[in-house]
Amino acid sequence: MTSDGGIQIPSRLPLLLTHEGVLLPGSTVRFSVDSPRNMHLVSQRLLKGTSLKSTIIGVIPNTRDPEHDTDDLPTLHKIGTAGIAVQVVGSNWPKPHYTLLITGLCRFSVSSLLKERPFVLAEVEQLDKLEQYTTPATSGASAEDGELGELSQKFYQAAVQLLGMLDMSVPVVAKFRRLLDSLPKETLPDVVASMIRTSNKEKLQVLDAVSLEERFKKALPMLTRQIEGLKLLQRTRKMSPDNEKRVRDILFPGRQFNLDEEDEDDDGDDITVLERKVNGANMPEAALRVCLKELKR
Repeated sequence: MTSDGGIQIPSRLPLLLTHEGVLLPGSTVRFSVDSPRNMHLVSQRLLKGTSLKSTIIGVIPNTRDPEHDTDDLPTLHKIGTAGIAVQVVGSNWPKPHYTLLITGLCRFSVSSLLKERPFVLAEVEQLDKLEQYTTPATSGASAEDGELGELSQKFYQAAVQLLGMLDMSVPVVAKFRRLLDSLPKETLPDVVASMIRTSNKEKLQVLDAVSLEERFKKALPMLTRQIEGLKLLQRTRKMSPDNEKRVRDILFPGRQFNLDEEDEDDDGDDITVLERKVNGANMPEAALRVCLKELKR
């Protein structure tokens, strides 16, 4: 759906409530779902949906879903991220749950709750232009004038400086560089904050910064901190291949799925990783058969 030439998310969204992780626009994050309302959202909305629209949900961070569907909802975090569920995996072990891979589209605020059961449905107001996260950068990028333009350029230069301190032959670093050159600069605070290692509290601050100028101001110190930390590490320790990998692990968390598609191919998907761990656990043969059967299911 479009309005005034811009892409719009649905005005009503089912909400996934989570206290684990923060989904930012332009990033992809994996969430584990096992609470009643969230389970109903997956089974009744995502798995039964027949259109692209039915795969778009709202992710509300910093909000724990009640353990029982009869419990009252907590106060919802004021800003959420609309995202598209690109993968849904279900399992009954060790208890019934789903794992969702969600790509963030744009910010929204909750205008009103329409229902709380069997899953949360809300009227929402879109806060970001969706196309800025899906359209390649052009010479007409909006973040170019005045203080905002200066912040944008400073942020870009800091990101380039950070990458210049790392090995560009490494896929995760090369992909970061491609994103810097291809995405509109106004998307960089969200994308970079989702990539580098930082706390959920700091990610929430970036998510809550509806103003683009404020977003740059929140994210720039995170980037600067990574640069200063890397400078200190380089001064005190020779950058051997093992140390280079350690630096990448420090800067880029391994669970950020928007970063390293190439690295994911090496490790395989979650099921493959679990199967490898089960096979290496030296458990009795009968228990091993049960575990492998559950993984295949």
